[in-house]
Amino acid sequence: MSSESGQRLPMEELKRRNAPQNMIPQNCPSKEEWQELLHRLDELERHTAAHTALLREVSSRREPCLTQSQMEALARDVAGIQALLRQAGKKKEFSISPPSLGTAMSVMVWLALILLGTMVGMVVLQTVWSGLAALWNAVKILIP
Repeated sequence: MSSESGQRLPMEELKRRNAPQNMIPQNCPSKEEWQELLHRLDELERHTAAHTALLREVSSRREPCLTQSQMEALARDVAGIQALLRQAGKKKEFSISPPSLGTAMSVMVWLALILLGTMVGMVVLQTVWSGLAALWNAVKILIP
């Protein structure tokens, strides 16, 4: 036999080098110990089965949880309520602010409608007045 360097080594040296390192003798359990281990394994299996059944039941009866958007909406509502409560304790303040563009436009539309209605009303009154004047002239001619 030869080693990596090309030398021949004796058989005892080769056996010593190839022998398993740190052979630890193993103690095999006795029959009673095997029975005890099997009993514990059965108990673990029963507990695992019970926990699995509970988890299945809980997952099947899952109640709807609030989503992130619902939580944010609730937080906004709570903040609004807190602001209202803080404001409720304060005195009423009198403030004047210029009207918004939408308010100004709606006021202008209403004023235009009122002006248009007034003009139509004046035309109607003028027509009625002219008709009454013509009727009076006709009556005046008939009465000597």
